Amino acid sequence: MSTAVVERRLGLTARAWTVLLVLAAAGLLEIAPRVELVDPFSVVPLSEMVTELVALLGTGGFWGDALAPSLTAIAMAFGLALVLGVAAGVLLWEVRAVRAAVEPWLTIYYAIPTFALYPLVVAVMGVGLGPIVLLGTMFAVVAVVTSTLSGLDAAPRTVLRLADSLQMSRWQRTTKILVPAALPHIVTGARLGLSYALIGVLASEFVLSTSGLGHFISRAYNDFAFAQMYAGVLLVLLLATIVNVGFAALGRRRPEANR
Repeated sequence: MSTAVVERRLGLTARAWTVLLVLAAAGLLEIAPRVELVDPFSVVPLSEMVTELVALLGTGGFWGDALAPSLTAIAMAFGLALVLGVAAGVLLWEVRAVRAAVEPWLTIYYAIPTFALYPLVVAVMGVGLGPIVLLGTMFAVVAVVTSTLSGLDAAPRTVLRLADSLQMSRWQRTTKILVPAALPHIVTGARLGLSYALIGVLASEFVLSTSGLGHFISRAYNDFAFAQMYAGVLLVLLLATIVNVGFAALGRRRPEANR
C-alpha cells in the first residue's frame, strides 16, 4: 500500500489554509463594520447577514418568490447546457472541418458580453422564465463543449480502434465509447457549467424577472434593505460552495471506483 504525501506550507495543509483564510475573512467582515473600518450603514456585520438569512429561509414567501424560481431556472439552464454541450462537443470532434471553423470562436466566447444580448432576447421571447433560462444556458454551454472536446482528444486511440473493429453504429460508438472515455473531462466541464448557469440566471434575474433570488437582491439594494441584500448574496455564496464541494466529491469518487 502507498501512502499519499500531504503537502504542507508553514506546517499547514492546503485545506487548513483554506479554513484559516475563510475564518479570517469572516472575522474581518464581522469586525470591520462594528469598528467603522467600513461604512456600517452600507456594510452590515456577518452575524446580521446570517441572522437575516436564517429568518428568510424560515419564511415560505422567500422560498416561493425568490429561491424556487432561481433553482428551477438554474436546473433547466444547466440541464440544457450539459446535453447541448456534450452533443456539440461530440459533433465538433467528429467533423474536423467544422471544429476548425468554430474552435477559435469558442476560445474568445467569454470575452463577448453575452448579457448585452438581453434586449434582443426580450424582444424575441418576452420576459419570464424562458429568456432567463436561455441566457443561463448560453453562459454555461461553452464550458461543457470545450471540456468535452478536451476529453475526446485525450481518449486512448486503442479504445477508438476497438470500437471500429467491433463495427459499432455511430450511436453505440458515441454512447458506449466516446462519452465514457471523455467523462472525467465532462464532469469538470459540468462543474464549470453549473457555476456559469448559476451566475447567468441570477444576473439575468436582476433585469428580466420580477421573482427569483437575483431580483430579490436587486430589490433589497434599491430599497436600502442592506441586511436582506447581503443575506441574499451570502446564500448565493453558499449555493456556489455546495456546487463545487459536490463536484469535487464526485471527482474523488471516480478514481476510487476505477481502482
